[in-house]
Amino acid sequence: MKKLFKRKSLLITLMLSLLLVFTACGNTQTNSSSSTGESSQGEAGGAGDVIKIGAIFSETGPASTLGKTQANLVKLLQKQLDEQGGIDGKKIQIIMQDYETDDTKAVVAADKLISEGVVAIVGATQSSTTMAIVPKITGAGIPLMTTAPINPDTKGVFQMAPSNVTAGELIKDFLQERNISKIAWINARDGYGVDGLPSFEKVAAENNIEIVAHEEFDANATDMTIQLTNIRKANPEAIIVWSRTPGAGIVARNFKSLGFDIPMIQANAAANQGFLDQVKDDNEEIFIVGAKLSVVDQLPAGPQKDNLMKLRDDYKAMFNSEPDNFTAHAADGFNLIFEAIKAGNTTSEQIAEYLQNNVNDYLGLSGTFNTKSYVGPNEDGFSMLAIENNTWKFSEQ
Repeated sequence: MKKLFKRKSLLITLMLSLLLVFTACGNTQTNSSSSTGESSQGEAGGAGDVIKIGAIFSETGPASTLGKTQANLVKLLQKQLDEQGGIDGKKIQIIMQDYETDDTKAVVAADKLISEGVVAIVGATQSSTTMAIVPKITGAGIPLMTTAPINPDTKGVFQMAPSNVTAGELIKDFLQERNISKIAWINARDGYGVDGLPSFEKVAAENNIEIVAHEEFDANATDMTIQLTNIRKANPEAIIVWSRTPGAGIVARNFKSLGFDIPMIQANAAANQGFLDQVKDDNEEIFIVGAKLSVVDQLPAGPQKDNLMKLRDDYKAMFNSEPDNFTAHAADGFNLIFEAIKAGNTTSEQIAEYLQNNVNDYLGLSGTFNTKSYVGPNEDGFSMLAIENNTWKFSEQ
C-alpha cells in the first residue's frame, strides 16, 4: 500500500514538473512575440531597442500603379537599415499595410499600426484614402507623412507631395510661355480629382487665365469621349486633366482619337510608367507635371541630382525597374522621420515636434521642405515634362 502511495506521489510530482516546464515555454514564446511585433507605443518609442514606423500603401488594386513602387521602397529601406545596423544602435522596423485601394481597409490598417506601437506613419497612396485615415492617426498622437496632396491643416500632418497650388503654378508658367489664356478642365470625380480645380481657379484668376469648360468623369470610367466632345465646343487653347492612371491615360487616348491639336497637360498623379504605356507611340503635345526624379540623367550636376541618382540606382539594382515621383514622396517621408530619430527623437510626440520646428530648407527628393509653413515641398523638385521616344523629356523653364 505504501509502495502504491509512493508511486502515485512520484507520478503527481512528475506531472506537475512537466506542467511547469510547458507553462514556462509558453510564456517565453509569448514574450518573444511581443518584443518583436506587439510592443506598446511607449516601448517602441524609446524604452526598447526597436523603433517601429508604419506605412499604408496600395500595393494591390487599381491604385497599385502608384503604390507598388512605394511598397517596393519599404523593402529597399528595410534592407538598407538592417545592413547599416539601424540608427544609432536602435533597430528600425518598417511595418507596411497594403490597403488594396480600399479606403475602409486603410482605416483598419491604421488601427492595426497604432496597436502595434508605431511612432510615425507614411501614407497613404491616394488623397481620398489619406483624408480617411487622418482623424484616426492624428487622434492617436502619431505624426503622418502624407504622400498624396490633401492641403493639410491638422497638427501632426506633414505633406510630402507638392500641393495642388504648387502644381498649378508650374502649369501657369507653362501656359504663359505659350501665350495660352483659355483652358478647359477635366477631372475624375474622386478625392484627388475634385480637389485640383479650386486650387487652380485661384492661380487662374490671378493670371488672367479663363476656364472655358469643366467636365468630370467617374474614376472607373473607360471612355471620356462625351466629355471631350463637350469641351471641344468651347474652343479651349489647352486641356488640363486632373486624375491618376488608368483614367488619365484613357482621357489622353480619347483626346488623340478625337484629333485635338492643342496641348494636353496632365497632373503629377499620372507621372508614372503606367501612363507612358497607355499613350505609347501617340503622345505628341501631351505634357505632365513630373518629378525631376523621372529625368534625373537629364538634370544639371548638383546635390539634387546626386540624391535622386542614388535613389534611382539603389531602387533599380533591387527591382530592375525605375522609381517614380510617388516613390520619392514616400522616401522623403521616411527620410525626415530618420532625421528626427538621428537627432535623438524616438517617441511620436518628439518626432512631431522636431518635424514642426526643425525642418528648414531640407533638400528632399521631391523638392525643398520647410515644415514650419507647411504646404508640401517647393516646386524645385518638379518640372513640366514632355514625352519623347516614349520616355519623359526634361526642359528647364
